[in-house]
This record gives sequence, C-alpha cells and structure tokens, in this order.
Amino acid sequence: MRNRFVKAWKREEGVTLIELLAVLSLMAIILGVISTTIFFGFRSYNQVSVENRLREESDILMSAIITELYAYAPDRVYALADGTGFDMVHVDELGNEQTNDKVTIRIVTPDPEHFPQQGQLQIQKAQILNSSNPPVDPYEATRIANGSIVNGLSSITLEGSKVGGFNYYTTGLINIKLVLALGSGTGQSQLQLESRFGF
Repeated sequence: MRNRFVKAWKREEGVTLIELLAVLSLMAIILGVISTTIFFGFRSYNQVSVENRLREESDILMSAIITELYAYAPDRVYALADGTGFDMVHVDELGNEQTNDKVTIRIVTPDPEHFPQQGQLQIQKAQILNSSNPPVDPYEATRIANGSIVNGLSSITLEGSKVGGFNYYTTGLINIKLVLALGSGTGQSQLQLESRFGF
C-alpha cells in the first residue's frame, strides 16, 4: 500500500500546454469580471457620495434664503434686473422705505476674471454696511466646499402682482433655480434644484 503512494508521488507527470492555456484563460476572465465589478462599484459609490454632498449644500443654500426671508419679513421686495436675486425693505407708518436696514440676497461671482462660472450665494445687510465702524463683514456668503453655483444656469426670480404699477412686490413667489457643480473638467458633477417660496 505504501509503495503505491510512493510510486504515484514519484511519477513525473505534468500538464499539457493546452491545459495550462485553458486555466490561464479562465483565470483571466474571472479576474476581469471581478475587477470590472469592483471598478464600477467604486465609481457608483463616488457618484452617489458627490450627489449627496451637493444635496446637502443645496439644503444649506435654500435654508439660508428661507431663514433670511422669514426672519426679515419684508414689506416690499424688489427683483434685481439680472435675475440673480432680490432686495428686501421695511416700510414705516408713513409708507417710507427704511433703506438703512435693506437686505439683498443674490448669486454673485467672487472672481469673475479667473472663474466666471463659479458663483456663491451672498446676503448683504445694509444695516451693517452703513454703520460707521462695521464690526463684521457686511456680506454673509454661503460657499460650497470644492464646488460652486453655476452662473448663467442659476437664478433667483420673483413672480406676483406689482402694487399700483410700482416696481416692487408685497406678496408673491420667489423662484429659485440652483445648478451646483462639484469638481472640474470631465470629472465635474452637476445637480439642478428648483424651489418656490411665498412671501
């Protein structure tokens, strides 16, 4: 019995070239399928994480606009001519506008010379701007980490009826269309969001 195992062990049989090629081909196919699955899995995960980040950023931008709008409670709202935002003012008992506490919400381009497409949301408070010694920056800018609001595609417009032919609104809707971009070149991801708020 022992001799049979020793003889089988000492036999010098190998594999043929065809068998070797068949095994290598099968292994190459299996490794190709596995690597492709892993690659597409990582790519899908990255795309979903970028979209989630853009959605979080858009929630921050929308909540900044809503919070400022409802906290300020404007008597009159003026649309900016270029469709990038609006001005809010209070009116006293005599119907005079209180421009010293005007608030402007708009999409601006901080560096139009070098980055004309990269915008940010800016909230400008005239009360701070007009003081003799402003303690803080009069602009509250909401930027997107590693991304931006795409100028030209994003807008903040007003709709409603204007009072007595004047160029301001007392009630209406604010239409916000934001196109957010993250990354650059061919790896850039964009997300478009639209919202409407009443005032």
